Amino acid sequence: MTDNPANTAFSNKKNFTWVGLSGAMALTFVVMLFLPDTGTGGGMLSVYAAMLWCGLFGASLARYRQASGWTGFAMGSAAGFIIQLISQFF
Repeated sequence: MTDNPANTAFSNKKNFTWVGLSGAMALTFVVMLFLPDTGTGGGMLSVYAAMLWCGLFGASLARYRQASGWTGFAMGSAAGFIIQLISQFF
């Protein structure tokens, strides 16, 4: 039985699909932070969403670059938190 590429989609660290999908979601929430009346304005949901999606993007990017996913998640979450703080001034 041969190994189907679809079976290794989650474990393959060089699969760019997850980097692109998580980056698109992170970009969506970051852009929504800077647009007025989009529903993510000043509530706690915006902090969690920015930290989560930027963290997932950081983790998938770190795994793609053969680094620790946990370190990438921590750095991405910190970046999401800082971006959310900056968005409150604009």
